[in-house]
Amino acid sequence: MTTKKQDPIALIKPKKLENIRMYELAKEHLSEKMKDLYKNCGSFNLFVSTLDKENKKMIAGNHCKNRFCPICAWRKARKDAMALSVVMEAMHEEHDVKYLFLTLTTPNVKANEVKSEIANMNKAFHKLFKRRKIERVVQGYARKLEMTYDGNPLITTPLFDKKQAYYERLGLKVGDENPTYDTYNPHFHVVLAVKKSYFNNSKNYIKRDEWLEMWREVTGDYTITQVHIERIKEKQTGNAVAEIAKYSAKSNDMGVSPEVFETFYNSLKGKQVIAYSGLFKDYMLKYKANELEQYMEKDKNEYFYKIMANWRADQSDFILEYIALTELEKQKYNHGFLDEMNIE
Repeated sequence: MTTKKQDPIALIKPKKLENIRMYELAKEHLSEKMKDLYKNCGSFNLFVSTLDKENKKMIAGNHCKNRFCPICAWRKARKDAMALSVVMEAMHEEHDVKYLFLTLTTPNVKANEVKSEIANMNKAFHKLFKRRKIERVVQGYARKLEMTYDGNPLITTPLFDKKQAYYERLGLKVGDENPTYDTYNPHFHVVLAVKKSYFNNSKNYIKRDEWLEMWREVTGDYTITQVHIERIKEKQTGNAVAEIAKYSAKSNDMGVSPEVFETFYNSLKGKQVIAYSGLFKDYMLKYKANELEQYMEKDKNEYFYKIMANWRADQSDFILEYIALTELEKQKYNHGFLDEMNIE
């Protein structure tokens, strides 16, 4: 999969600024060691660049690897996206599978209900995928747990456009009080691998309304009105990959207030946010064992410089130092594979 060019140095600066802001919310939940790692995360980064200095990629840095760090969440999302992209291409080539994109959600809940809601959704999801009708056609799935926060006290135009059917059912319009203000919505994004015959066999094909009815049954919640299911066409694969790989929670949601951050932290800490089954699980193991290199994209850039990017707090920016690569370094950093996908 070809990825569009993005300057990683330009991208990491706003992530570092977010890291500084989020540290103030996160520090009460961190050990002394993790406080230091989190606070200094991304203060040093090492890149390589082409001769014209137009194309760069990160090769090292001091990163804390904390799930709630904007820098590390961003980098993990890019690496997860590349892995999933390679896995999906390999599965398609070797097993001729097709893909569906499924979103499963339940009504918004208050802060004190989030943990139990996620637990109930996990149980319901496993019940759903134990159903014979689904087991018969699904060859595996990649599932991502994501959570959003509704901090809009009034119904805005973008919010109304997004949930028009819901608001109209309640007789509400733009400018009215938002009934889901100060609530959270955990939900699942799922990529399903299905047999090629799935779309041509009326006995196996599962309509959208059937997915909705089954999700209602396993959750026991018949107030659910929406389930999104669509076929992923070849040109749409990147969009589905980005949805699965993106952050489980975004800083602009988590960072609203200390109370909101605490809800996200307590609800997602220690949770398995990405889960794989069937072919996805098998092929992810192959990817980690470097057995899918024939499906990986070669890095066509020729690198000549390494760039040391050091964060200067007094300038709120990175100071860059360019150093020519040695011949050994050129051999090390050139002609390899891409290991991150450009997603935002």
